[in-house]
Amino acid sequence: MTVADDRHARGPAEQYAAGTLSFEDALTRTVGHPVDRTAVAGALDYLASLGSAQPQGALSRHDAELLDDAGFTDDGEHASFSVALGRAQTMSELRRTALTPTEVADLLQVKAPRVRQLTSIERKLWALDDVDRRGRLYPKAQFTDTGMVPYLDRILPHLPTDLHPLTVNAVLTMPRDDLTVDGHRASVIEFLTAAAAEKDLPAVLEVVARATSLS
Repeated sequence: MTVADDRHARGPAEQYAAGTLSFEDALTRTVGHPVDRTAVAGALDYLASLGSAQPQGALSRHDAELLDDAGFTDDGEHASFSVALGRAQTMSELRRTALTPTEVADLLQVKAPRVRQLTSIERKLWALDDVDRRGRLYPKAQFTDTGMVPYLDRILPHLPTDLHPLTVNAVLTMPRDDLTVDGHRASVIEFLTAAAAEKDLPAVLEVVARATSLS
C-alpha cells in the first residue's frame, strides 16, 4: 500500500471510529463504489455461512480456488471481509436481476411444468434454489431478450452439479483466452450469443471443462 493509499484508507476509518461516518459510508469511501446496508448484511451472511452448510452458502475449497483463478481473490481458508463483500454483492445482483419461473415460462413460451423439467431433469436451465425461501430464481445471464442464449442448453448439463452459483457465474461470464469475438477475449455467454455455431460446441465444452477443473 502506498502512502497515499494509506492516507485515503485512514480518513474514513478515523471518521468511523470517531462516530462521524456510518459503517456503510466508510466502506463506500474506502472501496470506491456504493455499499449499502443490504450488501453489508449479505457479506455478514456469507461470512457466517463459511462454517455452516446453508444452501448455496459456503464455498468448497474447489470452488474457492476456481474463483481465485477467475479473479475473486481469497486467502484459501477464510475470505477477508472485502472478498466476502464482493461475493455478497455479486450474489445480490444475481438474485436482484434473476427471472422468476413464471417469467421464464413466458420468455420461452412453455408451460410451468416444462420449466421445472428443463431445470431439475434435463439441467438445461440454471436456477438458484431456496433463495430467501422464495423458491427458484433464474439468473438473467442465460437469457437473451427473445429466449435462451443459443446452444447454452447444450453446455449447462456438462457443469458439475455441486458448483457454487458464483462459480457457475464466473465460468459463464468471465472472458476466456480461447474464445474470441471481433478479436477480443469473450466469455462463454458472449461467444455463444455473438458467434457460436454447431461446429463450435466441442471447443466451448472444452473451455468449460478446463474452467471447472483445477488439474
